Amino acid sequence: MSRQSALEHLPSDAQIAGDSVVQGYSDRINHAFTFAAKHYAPRASGAGALQYLAAPANVAVILARHGADETTIVAGILHHVLEAAGHDIDDLTLKIGQKFGPAVLGVTLDAVTPAAATDWRHRKRAILTQLVTMEPRALDIRCAAEIHECGGAIALVERLGPEYLEVHEYAPPREVVAWYSDAAQAFGRRVDWPTRAMRIELVALAKRLAALV
Repeated sequence: MSRQSALEHLPSDAQIAGDSVVQGYSDRINHAFTFAAKHYAPRASGAGALQYLAAPANVAVILARHGADETTIVAGILHHVLEAAGHDIDDLTLKIGQKFGPAVLGVTLDAVTPAAATDWRHRKRAILTQLVTMEPRALDIRCAAEIHECGGAIALVERLGPEYLEVHEYAPPREVVAWYSDAAQAFGRRVDWPTRAMRIELVALAKRLAALV
């Protein structure tokens, strides 16, 4: 078929406009990644730098696959920025509110958990406490982050062995497995949380990790 013939067989712009079209591009999501590149990426250092840099994108993909709305995906990207902000948290909180609006800022703040630099055990205990009161969209973000971390733990164990979990900023294998069991139960207690499929995925990953260690 010639180029001209191929073009003639395409629907007109009017027909396309009348159809239900999935909007793949999001300016706000693009801006959120740009904001993270400016304020989050420079804080990466050490052996885990690449995993650190990939976290916002991985969480965004998981949220999108589970049907999260744009506000949740944007907040899912930006909450990493605030978790890593340190002394700049007030300034960055203000900037997020100005650039992305109060709805995104509210979900972002609700999803923020203690920084990754915090002791692993203390951080996870704090997260369990927060899961009791997080609003549903923040729960989506937290569960997506746990899915990403659990998937990363599985990949690490399969590649290097369970003894490397503690080396790579997790904890001893049994504690890591126990954590994902506790987290799944905590998500399950939130009957007001509609995104149950995310919990099902986390439970499946947790069982897979337990079988490996």
